[in-house]
Amino acid sequence: MIIRYNSAAELPEEWDSATNDNIYLTRKFLAFMEKADHEKKAYYGVYDADGKLDTVFETIERKGYNLGMFTRFNLKIKITMIYVPLSVTRPGIEYGKCFEEAADFIRGLRGYKIFLNLPDIELKDYAKGLTCPKCVLNVRWKTFDEYMDSLRSNYRYRFRKALKKAAPLKLRYLNNGEEFTDEMYKLYEQVYDKSRIRVEKLTPEFFRGEFFEIFVLEDDEAARGFVQLLANGDELVFEFVGLDYSVQSKYDTYLAMLLEIVRYAIEHGFKTVDFGQTADDTKLKLGSEYIYLYAFLHHKNRLINAICKKLAPKLEYRPVTEKFDVFKK
Repeated sequence: MIIRYNSAAELPEEWDSATNDNIYLTRKFLAFMEKADHEKKAYYGVYDADGKLDTVFETIERKGYNLGMFTRFNLKIKITMIYVPLSVTRPGIEYGKCFEEAADFIRGLRGYKIFLNLPDIELKDYAKGLTCPKCVLNVRWKTFDEYMDSLRSNYRYRFRKALKKAAPLKLRYLNNGEEFTDEMYKLYEQVYDKSRIRVEKLTPEFFRGEFFEIFVLEDDEAARGFVQLLANGDELVFEFVGLDYSVQSKYDTYLAMLLEIVRYAIEHGFKTVDFGQTADDTKLKLGSEYIYLYAFLHHKNRLINAICKKLAPKLEYRPVTEKFDVFKK
């Protein structure tokens, strides 16, 4: 049995028991996103034969989604996305034994449908392609100095150089979301405007949410960069970043902020850092490793669906193939 809910306020109390460790699908986070994001959403609970909630997922209807975003082709379509509307690495579904029932229900929806950020599984009658992998750093150091000492000399030299260039900047953690200013949001817009891969643009309200920790690097004139973090158990998630590109080369701000994330994770006892997707080579050079994620596309029309299966390999993401030997043996 599948039940549709039109708002987070309608979700049953047992909803969170089916979300596993996916904080983005919890009732509290979904309610927050309804205020911070204005996309039309629907939520579905799949109940097993015993009436227990087994699988949950979120759908978003979007016009102008570019299927060719990883290529030079512009293939904009109207689509139903099973997806967390944040460009994060978690899927928009958490499932148990009722996953195939959910997938079959989604097959029956009209038009194009797409799962994003699923692991390498088999899903009958869906086109399958690699989407942006996530870069994950396993934290095994007790101090930041120990992390730096574990690096090969060329990486250690590069990182120390970046930290030296950023030394004139003051690092400050925001006490609450209300301290996130419109000027800081403009730094996010700079990054968004320069991004080749875009799914959606977040609102200022999102960055003021209670879930996040934000630190800012600033000089005497203005904020020059910020990082938004989310603690999810023993995992630290790098959410979004803002940058003043006019001084990026002067301060090496982006790399300095990534290193501050590593420092923060070590000092606060996190086991992993999810550095997210894109800018792969920089994050891999920190010592992160790829975890591959996949997109699954379906159309109810058999001819269109067959075309999707043929096109999928040509539209998938091309990950970095170079291997970075970051750490000393």
